[in-house]
Amino acid sequence: MAFLAPLAFGTAATATTAATAGLFGSAGAFALAPTLATVGTGLSVLGSIKAGQATADAADYNAQTSMIEAQVEETRRRNQAKQQMGALRASIAKSGATSEGTPLLAITESAANAEIDALNAQWSGSRQAQAMLMRGKAAKTESYLRAGTSLMSGLSRVM
Repeated sequence: MAFLAPLAFGTAATATTAATAGLFGSAGAFALAPTLATVGTGLSVLGSIKAGQATADAADYNAQTSMIEAQVEETRRRNQAKQQMGALRASIAKSGATSEGTPLLAITESAANAEIDALNAQWSGSRQAQAMLMRGKAAKTESYLRAGTSLMSGLSRVM
């Protein structure tokens, strides 16, 4: 690493060697300030893109988690409905009524309501996951726009 300073800034003349011009400085090929500004711009652009990608990745993960939670909730509601339907059938049988007419309508309506509840749980989770994915896409797009702005701003300072 000791070679970096002479390479970058050159060396002074001694009794046995001639002076060398480094990459930077008055005799160098590059001016230090514009080079540092260019490197800073590049890092800013890269940072913006990486931040957007990280946000999009987090949104994807959250969306997957939301879908899994929705499936678990749907299953939980269906299992709960099965228990309630069993209890309803048992109470109808215990009362001595037959499973026709009004008791049949009660069982049918309860089953339909339970299915609607389960489907609503799945739909709600799906909508939530979709919203998370949209936020992730928007963050990614925003990061590209921010990177482009950083690039143009940095280039305008260098030139």
